[in-house]
Amino acid sequence: MKIKRILPLIVSIGAGLIIFALVGWRQGLFTATEPAEIYRYLCDAFFVPAAILICLGLLTFSAYGGFYDIFAYGASRVKHLFLPLFGRDKPEKQSYYEYHSQKAEKRQKPKYYTLKVGLGFLLLAAICLILFYTAQ
Repeated sequence: MKIKRILPLIVSIGAGLIIFALVGWRQGLFTATEPAEIYRYLCDAFFVPAAILICLGLLTFSAYGGFYDIFAYGASRVKHLFLPLFGRDKPEKQSYYEYHSQKAEKRQKPKYYTLKVGLGFLLLAAICLILFYTAQ
């Protein structure tokens, strides 16, 4: 049970570190010599995975909250509109409220792993930004 809770956190941290390493390598972090330059590259390398992970975390948060139910309901209604063309009977009509309530019962609890890791990377980027301005 414990590994199921820690594994998504480890995967999020690993993805963030891979992005951090790629951005740092592309910026020239590993060949920089001056402290201000190093802090600038560190800030950039921490900020990119922070932005990506925070956006993914907010998308999953809104998906668990039922924000996208209206789009799924609309797509199902369009599909049911064209079903008689293919020789099938019309399904019974279901209101959006019933559809949303049915989905809410099946929905899992929101998970904030990517959002938490993204905010951690953002905190590290802010620390590096402060260090950059003090090193100048």
